[in-house]
Amino acid sequence: MRKSPQTFTQNKQVVRDLQCETITKYFGQNLGTLTYFGLPSSSLDDVVQWAAFLRSITAVERGENGKEWELQHDLELQAFKYGLFDKLTLLRGDIDDILLLGKDSSGTKVVFPFDIVSLDYSGGLFYVINDELRRLKAIDSLFQSQSASGRNFLFFLSCNLDAVHQGELNNTFANIRTALNRRGSNGNEVLNAFEKHPMDEARLKLYVPYAVNHFAAKSHFHCETQDVIFYTGNLKTRMMAFRFFAKYDSRTTAPREPRERLAQIINAPLIEIVAGQQKVTTLGLPKVRSG
Repeated sequence: MRKSPQTFTQNKQVVRDLQCETITKYFGQNLGTLTYFGLPSSSLDDVVQWAAFLRSITAVERGENGKEWELQHDLELQAFKYGLFDKLTLLRGDIDDILLLGKDSSGTKVVFPFDIVSLDYSGGLFYVINDELRRLKAIDSLFQSQSASGRNFLFFLSCNLDAVHQGELNNTFANIRTALNRRGSNGNEVLNAFEKHPMDEARLKLYVPYAVNHFAAKSHFHCETQDVIFYTGNLKTRMMAFRFFAKYDSRTTAPREPRERLAQIINAPLIEIVAGQQKVTTLGLPKVRSG
């Protein structure tokens, strides 16, 4: 849950710069007309840098229990301060509920599609309610909602590494291992290295793009995954940031397999940000060989 005021590290600024580069790469011909949906901070720092790119901003703010209106009001004041109030639509409530239900806590409906969707899960990705990984279900629902328009979009996902769900990772890695071994590659060696790696960043570098690719494919999108980012944020919190270009594919009615190959996801390097500087790394992980 957010608290105000909020400050950001120089590492977070580099993440925003990289996201900005991604927006320009894929939507360079449409800057100034783009629509945004997501979880900016109540200070709106996350979208101020992109303001010139955006025609509209649909921002979600839950606020603190019992005084939800305070951060929601702060967000509107910041929008007015930066000249963004006319572009802003404020949705109130939990973003997962909003994605799953298609409306906020006051009944305001979400008007899909959006060109940029940014989910900054400061509480981690593996949020369980009633034995359900609710945030993953919400991401799946997002792709379903976006698919009705048949438009391409950018999906930015950030999360901390609190409460990583090892059972979910283990089960997914078993599926990945089977898929790799069918291709006759060195899948066991590679997956063993991921599973035994001392950093959860290594496992999420594989898990999150794999999961997002499959959510996307169910809704007729193919993903282009940009190099995964990891860094230290406020209060020395370990963070990861993912960037996906989701391209709609209308060629079949039946869902398709992800076009992005497992080897592409596994073999791609990561970007580590330290003291505001980028460094490309593999974390010492082996690569998949052609089968």
